[in-house]
Order: sequence, then structure tokens, then C-alpha cells
Amino acid sequence: MSKHGEEALKASCWTKVTNVDEVLERHSDFLEACLGDCMLTSPQLLKAVTTLCLVCVQFCTFIQGAGCGVGGASSGSSDSFARSVSRYGLRFTAALLSVLAIIERMARDNNTNKLLNISARLNFNTYYAKQLEKFCSDDKLMESEKKSAAS
Repeated sequence: MSKHGEEALKASCWTKVTNVDEVLERHSDFLEACLGDCMLTSPQLLKAVTTLCLVCVQFCTFIQGAGCGVGGASSGSSDSFARSVSRYGLRFTAALLSVLAIIERMARDNNTNKLLNISARLNFNTYYAKQLEKFCSDDKLMESEKKSAAS
């Protein structure tokens, strides 16, 4: 439980209630404090985190299959294996960038330091901010190549 949730619980424990409405009000305040600490109440963030977890599970399955001779380096060249690992790396980075973007947007919209702290911890050395810039420039390069190929 977070500090805010603990404070809400302590406050509700120390004050006496005189009727059922006050009990319900205190309980509602406590639940709001608990939900405020849970980032997964946002459908967008939940989807992004689920996507990130899915990429991790798929990568683990790929690596386990490669180690058992099912796929990857055993059935193709080591160059193919390296390309597959690189693709998983790109998918992971894209999914993590999506999570970071949603967390930062939620932090700005809700003005919460908690979300900003999470964002700062995940991107403490601005590595992913640089990756985002790189992806944006790569996307622009790919779009210009498609336009020139179509002409």
C-alpha cells in the first residue's frame, strides 16, 4: 500500500464515525486513495503494459526454442538469429516507449509526482528519449523512401 493509502487508512481509523453515511464516505475516500496509486486503472496503460509483457514472453519462447533446436540459429544462419533478436529488441523498445509516453502524459494530465518519478526511473539516463528520436527520424526516412519509390 502506498503512503497516501496508509495515511487515508490512519485518518479513517483515528476519527470516529457516527452513522453509516460517514462509514461509506471514509471507505470511498480510502478506495479512491488506493485506486489513485494503481496505474493500471487506465485502459491505455494497461494495454501498453500487456503488449510489453507479451513481447517479453514471445522473446523468451523464441530463445527457449532456439536453445532446444526448434528454431532460430539451429534452423537458419546465425545472421538470421541475430536479425530475429534485433527485431525483438526493436519491438521491446517500441512497447516500452509507448508505456513511457502514456505514463508521462498521465503525469502531466493528473499532475502527479508519483508518475513522474516512475518515468524518471525508467528513463533515468534519457536512453529511451534518444531511442524515440531515432525511431521518429527512421520513420521519416522510411516515409521519404516510400514516396520516392512511388514516384
